[in-house]
Amino acid sequence: MKKNAAVLVSTSVFASAFAALLAAPPVSAAAARSENFETYCSVCHGDDGTGQTEQGRKKGARDLTSARWQDKVDDARLTRSITKGHEKMPAFEKKLSADEIKALVAEVRTLAKR
Repeated sequence: MKKNAAVLVSTSVFASAFAALLAAPPVSAAAARSENFETYCSVCHGDDGTGQTEQGRKKGARDLTSARWQDKVDDARLTRSITKGHEKMPAFEKKLSADEIKALVAEVRTLAKR
């Protein structure tokens, strides 16, 4: 009897934990973005990278999620664009270190839809 009660309690605890895990909200795009991305990129490119923000539409911000665009652009080009700016995109070389820019390039790469 004690063994059955222990199994029942264990199963109940496991089921409750599993149900709580399933009920947890998914991590939002904003929560997945770095502080630098949120500060310098999201205004135009959006938390999701699509460029569908008010500022992004005004400036014609690139859709960073485009696999086709991501395949055409190498990391050196992304680094140059973040560092020196590109068309209506401002330069961030005075606001970000080389390591921070490198981290943003890596983060942009995670946005590609495959």
